[in-house]
This record gives sequence, C-alpha cells and structure tokens, in this order.
Amino acid sequence: MQEACGTESRGKLKLAIILTSTIIVVEVIGGLISNSLALLTDAAHVFMDALALGLSFSAITIACKPLDEKATFGYHRAEIFAALINGVLLVIVVIFILREAIERLSSPPEIKTFEMLGVATFGLAVNLFVTLTLRGHHDLNIRGAYLHVLGDTLSSFAVIIGGVVIILTGNHIVDPILSVLIAIIIIYSSLRLLKESVDILMERVPKHIDIDRLQDDILELEGVKSIHDLHVWSICSNVHALSAHVIVEAMSVKETEKITSEMNKRLLDGYGITHTTIQFECNECGVGGIGESNRNNDLH
Repeated sequence: MQEACGTESRGKLKLAIILTSTIIVVEVIGGLISNSLALLTDAAHVFMDALALGLSFSAITIACKPLDEKATFGYHRAEIFAALINGVLLVIVVIFILREAIERLSSPPEIKTFEMLGVATFGLAVNLFVTLTLRGHHDLNIRGAYLHVLGDTLSSFAVIIGGVVIILTGNHIVDPILSVLIAIIIIYSSLRLLKESVDILMERVPKHIDIDRLQDDILELEGVKSIHDLHVWSICSNVHALSAHVIVEAMSVKETEKITSEMNKRLLDGYGITHTTIQFECNECGVGGIGESNRNNDLH
C-alpha cells in the first residue's frame, strides 16, 4: 500500500513540476513584454515553488524506500524534513512579496495591463488545475507542495483582479495592496505547516489524539490494572506509534495475546495508531514473571 500511495503522489507531483515550470517560462516572457514587475515577481515566486515541488518529489521517493537494518522505521521522516524546508521557503517568499509590495505602495509601476491579464489568466488556469490535483492529501509533504501552488493560484488571481481594477480606475496602487493580502494568507498557512512539522520532529502527541481518553480505553480492557511509561508520537504525518508498560493481573503469557489483540484494534480504529510496542508487567508474578515479556506489534 505504501508503494502504491508513493506512486500516486509522485505522479501528481511530477505533473505539477512540469506545469509549474511552464508557468515560469510564460510569466518571464510575458513580464518582459508587458513591463510588468508583478509578473516577473510572480515568476520568481513560482520558481521557488517549483524547487519546493522538486524537493517534495525527492522526499516521497526516499520515504517509499523499504525499511532496512540502518533505518528500522523506514524513511518516513524524509517527508517531515521536506515539509519543514517547504514551510521555511514559503516564509522567505512572503518576505520578498511584502518587500516588493511596500516599494510599490510608494511608486506603483506603469504596466501594459492587457498583456499582463493574458499571462495571469494562463497562470491562474494552470495553477488552479495543479491545486485541485494536489488537494485533499493528509501527507504533510504533499500539503506543503499544495500550499505553494495555492499561493501561486492566489497570486495569479490577484494579478487578474488588480489588472481589471487598474483598467477601470487607472489606480495602480491596487496591485501592492492585493500582494499584502496574499502574503498574509500565505504566512498563516506557512506557520501552521511549520508548527505541525516541528511537533512531529519533537515527537509530541499527535493533535488528533486525546492521551487521557486513550489511556482510559486501555484501562477498560479486562485484566488490565494500570498503565505507565505511555508514549505516543508520529513517525510522519500518517504513521503513528505507541509504546507502553501495561500492568495486568496474574495470567499466562498466552492470555496476554487477547489483551494485545483487543488493544491494537482499539488503537488502530480509534486513533489511527499502526505501530505499538507493549511491555506487560505483573506485580504479583515477581521476578521472571510476565513482567519480563515484551510485545512488539507493527500493524502496517
């Protein structure tokens, strides 16, 4: 299933890279012809995003590699590093957009509006198609790429709106105002992406998991007396893991298999946890009892 998912994601990213590169060429040519600094700036923005898409493509390719003796969890974390870098790149792009917008507020440039509108409309159509292609993925890496292209789509739309308003009013200050609004939207999404990436790298509890409710679900199992050293973290955005010491009543190792099975079912169905490491302990059993036994489960 992992390979199939990786193939689908890489196929979409490859198409996005090709189409995004086409936009760069068209916007550079169109910007030079129309004397539109907005288009040339957007081309630089799209170029940064093309690099980010390439990074995402490489990360997914690495993440799809099977686990080995040097990487026993596999290479899923490549996704998180790529998402983190994508978030940083988005912040850098926003800084350049804001700087350019501030300069334009004081001296809006003269442009050939109709030429600008034609190129911006082409960019909007292509970016919209790519955005819809990448939309809806839970993979943080794909989401990072999606946010890059979404920023391009908003930029193209803003250029079109600005061009229409300039034609109707002759007021060129509309362009930098729209740029600031786009920058605010992008920076919000970028910071959110960065926070989620850092949370995973810091091995924080996944945001969709209520650790108290999870512990209560485990304690409800027949034979379970208490639980300690409970740890829940994410290996990547869609692979979650748990380790715990579970104290049970006096029972045979074979009897703990039922608890293990039911616990894994609850963790998978209720919390999406696919990898568990459970150590059973029994206070009444003493040394050499069930406390010496480990249960390692990988539900991939």
